[in-house]
Amino acid sequence: MTRRKIAALAALCTGVMLVNGCSMLDQEKEWKPQKSSAISVGKDGTITEYVNDTLDESYYSTSELQSMIESEISDYNSKNGENSVSMKDFQINGKTVQLTMEYGKAEDYAQFNHVEFYYGSMINAQLAGYLFDVSYKEVKHGIAGSASVSGTEVLKNMASEVMVVTAPLEVHIPGNVLYTSENAQILSADDVYASGKADDGSQDKSFEEKAADKRVYIIFDMEE
Repeated sequence: MTRRKIAALAALCTGVMLVNGCSMLDQEKEWKPQKSSAISVGKDGTITEYVNDTLDESYYSTSELQSMIESEISDYNSKNGENSVSMKDFQINGKTVQLTMEYGKAEDYAQFNHVEFYYGSMINAQLAGYLFDVSYKEVKHGIAGSASVSGTEVLKNMASEVMVVTAPLEVHIPGNVLYTSENAQILSADDVYASGKADDGSQDKSFEEKAADKRVYIIFDMEE
């Protein structure tokens, strides 16, 4: 299984996120992905990836596959710092693989999986080269409006956080969604399915155009 194969896996329907705190009133908060590719983003910037896929190479044993993933992680951490990437859970039931990965920051998720991924402030997103030059839809209380919103309007929300992800991917954010680019579906106030732009069947698109079709912007306010 290559790193590309690992990156293509992506949804475990038993994902769990813990609420910080030590009091008796603090409870475990469970989030379950609805789609086949999913990540959950923590307030501290950590990224948890949930993987659920069917093996097509039946000759892999559980130990062989786990060792390959661990080798990928060890190699990455040796170059980027201990615990930059870690494996939290690994199971094989028949041909079904379930894997939970944790990444220390957005850059680790992007580099390890070789995908475009940004998480940070609006101003830093612009400094990183994101132009926000696509159409958006406004989101209120988990419901997307029907009218298109320009990137110029979106950029007025300079205090907001931004995620730029590569479709297809379900994203659970630590806050409330304000806007998404139009190539996304709103599942709830804090859950977005980055579906990407539908393939129009054109064979003449450049690499840059194809990448833009899969690039999804999510603008949100951080949960207090």
